[in-house]
Amino acid sequence: MAKLQGGDEEQALLSAAGQRERPDWKQQQPSLPRFRRWFLCGRCCGCCPWYFLIIPVLGVLGYLFGLAGVAVLAVLAIVLSILLCCPFCTFLAYESVWDLWPWYWKCDAYTKLLYLTYQMGLVSWKTPTVDSLGMPADKIRPKAKLDKYDLFFALHSRVPRGYEDEYLPDSKNSLFHAIERNFAKLPMTDNFETFRDDEDPVDYVMGQVSNIFPVIYQDWQDKRSDEALTRFCLYGLGAHRIETATEGGSRYFVVRTNVLSGLPVREGFARYGGDAYFDQNWRVKKIVDAGLGPATDDGTEDLTTRRPGEPGWDEAKFRFRSSVLTLVTLVDHLYLTHLQSANVVVTAIREQLSSDHPMRRLLMPFTYSTIRVNDNAAHNLVEPRSLGPRVFAFTDRGFQMAFEAAPSLLMGGHEVGAADGGPLLNRERYTTYLKTKRGIDTEFNRQCAKYWAVVREFIEDYMACYYPTHADAVQDEELMAMVRQVGFQYSFAEPVKKLIRDAAAVVTGTEQSYNTVVDVICDFIFNVTAMHEQAGAIDPYAQDASFCSGKWVHGKLVGTYQTASAQALLMSFAALPMPKLLGADWSHLFPDPSCSPKAAEPVSPHCFDSIFQMSGKKVPKGPLKALTDFQAALQRLSEEAEAYNKAAKSRSFPECFPLYVLDPRHMETSAAV
Repeated sequence: MAKLQGGDEEQALLSAAGQRERPDWKQQQPSLPRFRRWFLCGRCCGCCPWYFLIIPVLGVLGYLFGLAGVAVLAVLAIVLSILLCCPFCTFLAYESVWDLWPWYWKCDAYTKLLYLTYQMGLVSWKTPTVDSLGMPADKIRPKAKLDKYDLFFALHSRVPRGYEDEYLPDSKNSLFHAIERNFAKLPMTDNFETFRDDEDPVDYVMGQVSNIFPVIYQDWQDKRSDEALTRFCLYGLGAHRIETATEGGSRYFVVRTNVLSGLPVREGFARYGGDAYFDQNWRVKKIVDAGLGPATDDGTEDLTTRRPGEPGWDEAKFRFRSSVLTLVTLVDHLYLTHLQSANVVVTAIREQLSSDHPMRRLLMPFTYSTIRVNDNAAHNLVEPRSLGPRVFAFTDRGFQMAFEAAPSLLMGGHEVGAADGGPLLNRERYTTYLKTKRGIDTEFNRQCAKYWAVVREFIEDYMACYYPTHADAVQDEELMAMVRQVGFQYSFAEPVKKLIRDAAAVVTGTEQSYNTVVDVICDFIFNVTAMHEQAGAIDPYAQDASFCSGKWVHGKLVGTYQTASAQALLMSFAALPMPKLLGADWSHLFPDPSCSPKAAEPVSPHCFDSIFQMSGKKVPKGPLKALTDFQAALQRLSEEAEAYNKAAKSRSFPECFPLYVLDPRHMETSAAV
């Protein structure tokens, strides 16, 4: 056979593959000169197509059907008006009287409806447990892909729908939840009426929400002095965001919020901002505020510096405290603990670990109700006209910009550069870095490191019961798939994501991969327990709109009535009781240890003895002993924290304050509120 050449060979190959060669269509030039086309003439004979003759008939029929439709809609509107207008007008009259004595609710219908629905759930809520009654093993759902959806403001974040949660009633077809999820469609109006100087904002909000407000375990008698500002940053809401800076040869501790100053806010409200500088003795020296001047979009900043005793100093402190509340709530609480750490890890656990997997069983209490609460947050906080925008002053664009910037605003080890061994997921290593490299050695960091060490020892002791060697752990396909998904779905800075992905691929060696996997798990537990308490237990701050306010009018030292009610309602969501970490016993979920990583076939407890004796390693404690030791260590931490707080007044400034949030007796097992 003669050899095919050029296009013949190509055509033969296409024919052999059952394909037909497509022709090269010739290009065409546009019609010149230009003309108007009304689609009334055919392309061949120039006359209109025959079906154009029925256009008038179709027009008349459409008109008649339209009249009939309008008549039907009018009748339906009259019927609905008769049925619904009276109840609707009654409700409007009812919610309007809330604005009168003795309640003075100066807020919109959305806030009032959310209050009514929430109190109904709170009063009937029973405190859940993680024992065999509250968390039965036979109710664990199988591994499966979850039904998820995109969030409005938080780019690249997806949350599972609430009905995917375990151990909670299926609300997929609930009329109540359907109505609640549409509350944000109600209009949002800003009321700028502000408290008088002699008016108590705490008494105002507690007259409204005292029946649903959480119990406050943090005692703040002094809120506005310069010493109180030191406590606020060193022992309070800013304790995890301390940096250092050197200016003019002087070294300062700094807590920054000027990163919020460029975000647009709604007309009538002040912009956020303020970086507070403290000397090496933690005496406040100045607040540099980028949010007081006019907003710019050319990269310049109009900075205002105020010092103790100068005019405007009290306003500078109020603006700074309120900006810290806003930054911590949006970035550290909502974004880090809920939408990233809790949401991403829980989703990966549910989608990658089988229901009998030992790590799935271990992490069950730390995932409790996470899907439900994040689904609620998506509708009630991270959506236009929901409670989040009603508490804070950002425009919709400002909210989106805040979430876009959130990964770069995270601290806790994410900000550590490669030259210093970063990024760091290990809180002990991060505490050492802060002390040795940054000169930051605080009681908050010391207690964080102690708690982290207790958690990590528990995780390693438990894992040793199911993985005889570290290599066995990193060879567990389901476990590494979970870690790989976490690294892929996190919206953190790329170095953090790469660190986790490399561990899942075991490209950094067995030991480093194992340690990173353990750190990922410990980081998740730390964030949903300790960090969730630090960033979420803001009840003493949010209760008093003159202490901290989500939004305020320029020049004022207190938030508006509307803001006070909204942020008190937001804080009331934390009153929903959840399982406490200290004393929790979920050992009924632990599989019997076996020689395989997944504990699929229970064997003799002596199995591990022989394995570890041959390898010369320590015999594992057993999962129940690991949990018992974990609880004993938590109890010791709690006693140490209580003793530290009782001795606060005996210590000299600046160590003369209590630190509440890292006491394990205040921590819950999950980010469930």
